[in-house]
Amino acid sequence: MSMTAPGTDAIGALGWGLRRYWLLVLACVLLGGAFGPAAARRFDAPAEAEALVIANRLDMDLVALPRYGEAVFNNGSVAQAVAANFPDVGDFSDIIPDLVSLEATQDSIVFRVTGRDDDPRIAADLANVATDAFIEALNTAGVGVGTFALQSPAQPPAEPDEGISTVVAVAAGVGAGLLLGLAAVSLVLIVRRPVTAAEDAEEATGVAALGVVSVPRTRRGETAPPEQFTGLLPVCRRLLSLSTPTVLMVSRPREKSAQQHVTAALALTLQGVRDVHVVGGGAPETDHQLDRPKGGRRPLTLVDGSEPSALLQPPTETLTVLVAAVGTSSATLRAAVAEHLGGSAEARLLLVKRGRRARRQSSARPVAHDQVPAKEELPVGDRA
Repeated sequence: MSMTAPGTDAIGALGWGLRRYWLLVLACVLLGGAFGPAAARRFDAPAEAEALVIANRLDMDLVALPRYGEAVFNNGSVAQAVAANFPDVGDFSDIIPDLVSLEATQDSIVFRVTGRDDDPRIAADLANVATDAFIEALNTAGVGVGTFALQSPAQPPAEPDEGISTVVAVAAGVGAGLLLGLAAVSLVLIVRRPVTAAEDAEEATGVAALGVVSVPRTRRGETAPPEQFTGLLPVCRRLLSLSTPTVLMVSRPREKSAQQHVTAALALTLQGVRDVHVVGGGAPETDHQLDRPKGGRRPLTLVDGSEPSALLQPPTETLTVLVAAVGTSSATLRAAVAEHLGGSAEARLLLVKRGRRARRQSSARPVAHDQVPAKEELPVGDRA
């Protein structure tokens, strides 16, 4: 599937789409289950009742009898009789052949008049009314044609088979709704081309990605401890492998909250090996928790790009990291790269996704120093 980069195959992309758009799939399934029985009833054949008309005396050529009978049956008198006796039959032009019809067999003096309706009794009544009108019209011609009479009236047929059961119809509708939901999700993925992995982001933009971080859900104004940010440590290792002393965190407005949480978590984690200083409003509650600069350790400045003044950093000494949500469309991500990246010594992407709710005992109070990952969790070569 061309909508994904080599990092995500078609099955993986579809799985992400199903998790993201599960409400769309559920709606299609529910609609399919609701309309399944109604659709099945449309395929149920109506009941049919048949009356027979016979020629008692035939004055015309037997070969011409079927064509003559069809002409008389369709001349309007039969349809008018049916419409007069059944006011709710609907469109007059649909009475023949939908409700009543004639079967005229070649070389036979018998006509078969059939009535159709979901109710077997009404089907028989339709056939008998049509037959009476048909016989009257046949006998109007008199000499030169012959005389016709009723051989046997229509009787209500036995109750038709149940047809498709409700359970089967619902199951078939659910299956059809599921297929429709899968098709709808696939269409959305093809149109949006979402970025679901770091490899997808690199393929879409040409900018290297630091990885994917899960941001725990917290109450407003609270920050989860770094160990609850899945994927954060690999990002820290990649940041420490770069020589730029300043890291500028930027994002679109809709990812601003996630960017600020990640900035705070990065600051707390990196302080174990660097003298970290946070600039901007990314983590006002955690700035005071950082260690004071210690001699012999390389300094690192984390800049939260939420404030315009924070963007005025020396470009040749700055690594700019664009934080984008997993599932951002390729076109939107390319536009964000063009807007936020460029001019810095280094540029990277960082994908974020919604994580689990932060544990209450950690998220309800400020993060303590003993909650910062130990130094040995970072590569030794990254230490100053």
